[in-house]
Amino acid sequence: MRSPYLRFLGLVRMASALPGLPALDAVEERLLSRFAALWGNDYRPTVLEALGIDAGVSPRTVQRRIDDLRAKGMIEYQFEERDQRIKRIAPTRLAEHYFSRLDQLMKAASREGNT
Repeated sequence: MRSPYLRFLGLVRMASALPGLPALDAVEERLLSRFAALWGNDYRPTVLEALGIDAGVSPRTVQRRIDDLRAKGMIEYQFEERDQRIKRIAPTRLAEHYFSRLDQLMKAASREGNT
C-alpha cells in the first residue's frame, strides 16, 4: 500500500502536464512553494528577499527562475506605493489555479488512502 503522500507526488507529476498550466522545472516548483508559504501568511516577498529564499540555489539562478515564472504568467510584480524601486512578488490567477489543482490532488490522494 502506497502512502497518500507518494500518491500525491505521482499526481503532481501528472498534473504538471495538464493543459492550461505551464511546465515547471524543479527549481520553479520549489520557488513557487516557498512563495506560497509566504503568500499564505499575507506576505509578498521582495525580489531582493527572494534571491536568498533557497540556500541551495544561487541568487542568479533564482533571478532567472523568477523571470521565467513571470514569463509563464505564474507571478507578477507589485510595486510599493512609497518606493517604486521595491518590487514585491505576488501570485497571478494562473498561480492560484495551479495551487487549487494541487489542493484537489492532495484531497484525491488522501481519499484514495482512506478507502
